[in-house]
Amino acid sequence: MKRFVLDANMMIRAFRHGREAERYRTFLSASLVFLCSVVAQELLAGARDHEMRRLRREFLDPFEAVKRLATPTHRGWDDAGLILRALRGRGITITPSLANDVLIAVSTAEIGATLVHDNTRDFDVIKRLYPKLKDSVGWPAPAG
Repeated sequence: MKRFVLDANMMIRAFRHGREAERYRTFLSASLVFLCSVVAQELLAGARDHEMRRLRREFLDPFEAVKRLATPTHRGWDDAGLILRALRGRGITITPSLANDVLIAVSTAEIGATLVHDNTRDFDVIKRLYPKLKDSVGWPAPAG
């Protein structure tokens, strides 16, 4: 079965918008989805106080319970550093958000998954330097 990792923006949309929540649940039921540790960090850092319990219960704990997690290895951190260096060499400003996106891309590629995102600006430039990344813009069509 094909593996997927969701970027934080996709999960935020599912968390905050009912229609996207339904698409998220449908996608989870038909796909093998992993939570990237970097995405978990982004979600926790951006969550409002009143959202924390639901965020954990619906979006983090289920992945942790079944150990479906994607975390950068040491080699992944090395690759991320080289990608960021190459981006900086091309005149691109390295923001914390871009650094996180590079780590998400590397984590996804390390487990052989496809990254589902809606951030073509960052991930297109990352993919040019890191062709191991497989990605899908928006929710992929159900398999089969």
